Amino acid sequence: NVGRVRDVAEHVAKMAGWGERLPRGRGRGFACGDCNTLFMAEVVGEEVSDDGEIKVPRVWVAVDCGPVINPVGAEAQIQGAVTDAPGVALRCRVEVEDGMAVSVNFHTYQVARMADAPDVIVDFIGTDARVRGLGEPGLPPLAPALCNAIFAATGKRIRKLPIGDQLRA
Repeated sequence: NVGRVRDVAEHVAKMAGWGERLPRGRGRGFACGDCNTLFMAEVVGEEVSDDGEIKVPRVWVAVDCGPVINPVGAEAQIQGAVTDAPGVALRCRVEVEDGMAVSVNFHTYQVARMADAPDVIVDFIGTDARVRGLGEPGLPPLAPALCNAIFAATGKRIRKLPIGDQLRA
């Protein structure tokens, strides 16, 4: 399956214009993954303000999931997972005290909001591999790609999730 991983990695790099110079405070990061022989690669474009605020305006995704039966539905599945992922990577933390979760609702467990939604550009690489579901595989590559983008923009490695205020001055 190395060839399939290479194919999605090279495809997403072309989609995102990998290697272009970016202005100060902006970075791109890459990650790829597989889930039950479905292969996906993502490039995250992000911005870090001078005070450490992180924004994820755009994510490029290349997917090899076998034949795409319903292109609109397949794209929506990837877009939904990728839209949720920045909120998870940046803020979602379950606080536990005395063995009990104290993060009990959306005011203490901050999921992605509409303002957080990146522009998600998805492209499918048609192969004859066995068809797989698309509900979850779009989410996992985003956090490592985002951390790589933050490193590209700031030189700081993120080693702990959620990212939260680790870049705040």
